[in-house]
Amino acid sequence: MIQQIVLALLVLGLGGSAWARSEFRLGGTDGNAWQGLLSDQQAVYVVVDEAGEVSSVLPVTISTEEAGTDTMIDYANNGIRPVWIDPTVNLSRTLAERDGHLNSSVSASYAREATKALQVMIDGDAETALLRRVEFSPRLQGINIGYVKNLIINLGAELPINRIRFYPRPGFEENYLQWYEIGVADNTSPFVDKAGDRSPGKRWYRDIQRTLTAANDPGFDILERNTENLNVDVDLHFPTRDLHWVAIRPVNAERDWELAELEIYGEGFVTRTSYTSPILDFGKPVSWSKIRWEGEKPEGTEVFLRTRTGNSPQPNFFWRVGSTGDFEQVTKDEYDGAYAAGLFSQVRLVYDRENWSTWSPSYDFTAGLRDLAQAGQAWTDGVALQSPSPTRYMQLQIIFRGNRDVAPRIDNLAFLFAEEPAAQEVFGEIWPLETESFEPHTFTYVVRPLLQAGDKGFDRLEIFTQSRVQSVQSVLVDGVDMMDRFPPEIQDDRIVLAFDSMEAPRDNEKRIEVVFDTKVLRFGTEFTGWVYDSGEPALKQQIKPGNATFRFGGDVLAVRTPLGGDLISNVQLSSPVFSPNGDGINDRLEILYDVRNVGDLTQVAVNVFDLSGRLVRRVDETTTLSGSFELSWDGRDDQGGMVSPGIYMYQVELNTDGGSKVTVGVISVVY
Repeated sequence: MIQQIVLALLVLGLGGSAWARSEFRLGGTDGNAWQGLLSDQQAVYVVVDEAGEVSSVLPVTISTEEAGTDTMIDYANNGIRPVWIDPTVNLSRTLAERDGHLNSSVSASYAREATKALQVMIDGDAETALLRRVEFSPRLQGINIGYVKNLIINLGAELPINRIRFYPRPGFEENYLQWYEIGVADNTSPFVDKAGDRSPGKRWYRDIQRTLTAANDPGFDILERNTENLNVDVDLHFPTRDLHWVAIRPVNAERDWELAELEIYGEGFVTRTSYTSPILDFGKPVSWSKIRWEGEKPEGTEVFLRTRTGNSPQPNFFWRVGSTGDFEQVTKDEYDGAYAAGLFSQVRLVYDRENWSTWSPSYDFTAGLRDLAQAGQAWTDGVALQSPSPTRYMQLQIIFRGNRDVAPRIDNLAFLFAEEPAAQEVFGEIWPLETESFEPHTFTYVVRPLLQAGDKGFDRLEIFTQSRVQSVQSVLVDGVDMMDRFPPEIQDDRIVLAFDSMEAPRDNEKRIEVVFDTKVLRFGTEFTGWVYDSGEPALKQQIKPGNATFRFGGDVLAVRTPLGGDLISNVQLSSPVFSPNGDGINDRLEILYDVRNVGDLTQVAVNVFDLSGRLVRRVDETTTLSGSFELSWDGRDDQGGMVSPGIYMYQVELNTDGGSKVTVGVISVVY
């Protein structure tokens, strides 16, 4: 597959150009294969010139230190989305595709032998069956000396299930199972996947006692219990549930019984799936700039896409108790061996925070979508990559959340990066580190670049502030104010500062100091920053929190705010009375508000109601983080007609996992 991609890209052209950007592409017609990335040993990235032509194709090594994984991903058309479960397919017959199995609740040490006799129940041959003899009546004996164990299908993944069926061989209908329990379990169950596996808080299936009142394994939710079954063919239909395990337990059987086939069916998209790439080795530190994708996220579904970067092939350290009784660093294989043996208290896994970043926050799916109306090589679309650079290694993770009827998908994805960084490293810190209120504060943002020969340099600094900055007081480069020559650009959620090009090695460690006034509306707001050359604005290098100046002791870019307080605040109207009569005076009403301390994307709606409570106009509905917002109402209802003069109520509603937060007020409309 890699060879085919290389040949296809080379056909696009190999003309040289001084202007070049590097792209790692996944999916689509010209990208590395999503599925191949999990099995191949090498991928490629391309260098693209100003015309969008591929000037060179270079290798990316797939590290064996951290393998990629997937869970129920459909790779059709070299894209990724959750798998669709066909309601006509018996999932018991496809266990091997998902690394599932059929077993019973015997001791784990005997599970492998016990499994062999059970396979006739899922072989697709109704003429073969698992037959169990019952020589003595449990009721008369006072104890069940027949078969009382769970027959358990591990589906290999959590799937949308709505039908379970079992029956005896044709001609042996008298052996149907009259006494049974059907148990089910999802991914929250306490079970390990395979006999012999060990994991904290997980276990093998519990054996069932022979007493007549013996309870089932509490790890199973009993879907149905029937001790008076009259149906030879048990065909249980139920509302679709996400299930990983299905168990059939005979309950105090009074005679011989058999199961020829145990069938399981479902329908719909798998609701929880994920794709994690292996660690990608680009051979040298590169400067990560942007990420973009093509795909779809239908209403009611979610896509969590995040990245992490590092400068070592393995993001973890492995420790085990040695002969001295102290923890000693060991190899991954030695750690895995001890873990598999159940020696959980004797091993430790420690994340290498010195060489690896943590996983980034999830990227906004809509913001990162490819804009097909724009030239691809310009990279005017996409979002800034939030993982630090320059780094040599990159890893990507995508988590899908569907709703069975529809599913999100990603068709293709690309990273933009520069092989030559703007600087070896750029450190930044902000002061003060804490505010006492949610009102505008004055902050000082200091940047210190480490520039060496060969670095590209930069002449722009971009600071993500989330809320709109009230004012920029000064922009100092090595103590010289640049604002008269380079007026700052204030955008809704960031500021862009210009100055003379910082070049290597001449400007090594020259400080850039920006003083500005803004609100901080979320606890721990990170004032992420980037530097770049104005000639190539798409190639941005992220600033690392660190020691940028001895004047401040924080070495961080995050600011703490007071805890608590209203999530919606500072709701204001441009005027309590407005007259949308088209005379050009007071024709529109501006509604301003702040959203505070929301750590996750949250839905905010602004509505206008009449005094009877009828919705007149949905002014806006959006998904957002914390910030300051301004909306405009033109006095029209949802049908486009002008509202009548009178008193109306406005409502700002914020919906979180903890419930709804609502702020209301009065609007007067006159003509």
